Amino acid sequence: MWCKKRHKVITAIFRPIFKLHFRMKYNLKVKVYKEIDYPALILSNHITSLDPFIVGSYFKQPLYYMASMDLFQHFFIGKLIKFLVNPIPKVKSKKSDLTAIKSCIKVARENGTICIFPEGNRTVTGKLGNIDKSIAKLAKSLKLPVILFNIHGGYGTEPRWGQGVRKGKMHCEIKKILTYDEYKDLELDELYNIIVENLRVDDLNYHNYYKSKKNAMYLERVLYVCPSCQSFHSLKSKGNKIKCVNCGMEATYNRDLTLSSDNELFKMKNISEWYDFEIDAAKKLQVKDCFIYEDDAFLTMPRLYKSKKKLGFGKLRIYNDYFEFITKNEEVIYKFEFEKVEAVTYLGKKKMNIYYGDETYQVFNKKDSCFLKYVHMYYILKNKKDNNENTFIGI
Repeated sequence: MWCKKRHKVITAIFRPIFKLHFRMKYNLKVKVYKEIDYPALILSNHITSLDPFIVGSYFKQPLYYMASMDLFQHFFIGKLIKFLVNPIPKVKSKKSDLTAIKSCIKVARENGTICIFPEGNRTVTGKLGNIDKSIAKLAKSLKLPVILFNIHGGYGTEPRWGQGVRKGKMHCEIKKILTYDEYKDLELDELYNIIVENLRVDDLNYHNYYKSKKNAMYLERVLYVCPSCQSFHSLKSKGNKIKCVNCGMEATYNRDLTLSSDNELFKMKNISEWYDFEIDAAKKLQVKDCFIYEDDAFLTMPRLYKSKKKLGFGKLRIYNDYFEFITKNEEVIYKFEFEKVEAVTYLGKKKMNIYYGDETYQVFNKKDSCFLKYVHMYYILKNKKDNNENTFIGI
């Protein structure tokens, strides 16, 4: 069985503890929805690393989360998570993971309630990320009530690129509940549109204030193009400011999540606008025969329920049609040709996974390198080669 009796006991013990913790530390307000039928499929936007605990503290039943396989790549933590909540593992490189779908069906047949964050990743900009249309097909195959859940305020409280918690307000609520009878006759596109519309959250217009002396710290983990001189990799943050070391442009990240600057060339109102600008700048970058980006990095191979296999420290480079990992002596150790790469994903704050054939390679740095730019560039080059230049550039 997937659903164990101990999960109800664990939920009963930890749910009130988490509710109190979120109320005290995150000033989390909860809008209660009285009538909820279980089992159900819960779909939520994904904005902080604590979202599974926030959602779990709202519902009385144990929740079986669809979680990335990356969560299980440490022996002790992976085994502990499996024992406590038994999440449904999913391979991030596959939009439609057949094993994960079969596991969801098994949980539903055992009257378990499933929770999925269909963006697949925490938001980088504060707005709802891309949601694959396969979520509508999965919902129809499970035939469960669909609960559409919103978390607001998390981007100001704990932005993905930041460090620590900022003082502010959060609230969560059930936006809509669809019974199976209400959606069973809908076309997949219709159901998909309802899901997206009711998960749409824009924390940049949440109209709240977040207090910290270091609001802008580590913004260079996701911002890598200067809006003033359009140089790449020249941004450094300190306190509430981010500055270009090339041209001197300086911007302030304000308590209301807006951006301001005395520089006349700076037109960005918020991080989302800056993020869109840098993707456009990356698309216009003239790609030559030499490498496009280069960063110091560690290369490892994550393994299920085992410690990562360390492959070395060196430099990661991206070219027109491949990634390359070299030693300090310029010796090529690994070459990842784009045509054999299944996917590239941005993890946490400063990690990146390359899914190459049947293997997974993880790149990271203890410094504040921006590996997001590699993900952007990979999909830009791949889409250009496939003549799909308007395709979503995923994270």
